[in-house]
Amino acid sequence: MSTKEREMAELLAETHRDERLSAIMTYVNPDVSAILDLGCGIGALTTRLAERFPSTLIVGIDRSKYLLSTLPRKMNIVTMLGDIPAIPLKNHSFDLVVAVQVLHEIFYFKGAKALIRTFHNVFHLLRKDGEFIILDHFNPGNTPISFKLPEELRKKLREFQSKFKPRKTVYYDSNEGWIRSSMRDFCDFVTKIWALNSGLEEEEMSETHTPFTRQELENLVQEAGFEVVHVTSLTPLDRHLKYYGITVERVERLPNRHILLKASKRVE
Repeated sequence: MSTKEREMAELLAETHRDERLSAIMTYVNPDVSAILDLGCGIGALTTRLAERFPSTLIVGIDRSKYLLSTLPRKMNIVTMLGDIPAIPLKNHSFDLVVAVQVLHEIFYFKGAKALIRTFHNVFHLLRKDGEFIILDHFNPGNTPISFKLPEELRKKLREFQSKFKPRKTVYYDSNEGWIRSSMRDFCDFVTKIWALNSGLEEEEMSETHTPFTRQELENLVQEAGFEVVHVTSLTPLDRHLKYYGITVERVERLPNRHILLKASKRVE
């Protein structure tokens, strides 16, 4: 077990994720007989699904042997160590596939082709009328925003800017301590402060929490053959502002952090 794996397990066990997982559960059809959980980690969602649907087969796949070893054992859970873009499973095996905060990692660590391949593989793994539920970060766009930071966070901002690899982030100092940036750059900073100087810094500074817009995600789903059934957002950014003591000059409400999309497999 590496420090990185231990810290990842601790992060996945934090209770602030419960609201997101509960939201996913409300969109699961109770008649499902087999569910695949992509990037299941320690099994936070896998276990919920197994308890809610005790007669349903729940398959969890993850690239980390350690994370899988921490997943609670239940009669209807099967775990697999494997690579998600490849997904070495038989076609037409599942009624539902769920992907929680894993697609953005595939995109940034394996590339756009691997992400597209993942969508197509999921399509073939699903049975007729099967469903795909995605919960992930999304890009809120480049709307300008002004904010103030406590002094210790101003130093963190410059540190983050120097270490963040996916793109160059831009922050301008303006009058009376206000800092201006795009909403996208702001969101990546406030959702990744915690990772600086941690065991997960290298991974978190190599990927973004603003990977694709809502329209881009819908396009990916549709191009793979799915029909979008429902899209919503959740997890307000306001919680981060209160925790870190960040003041925002705004007119409209801040965007939520996550997008939840449910899609259905079209008839082949």
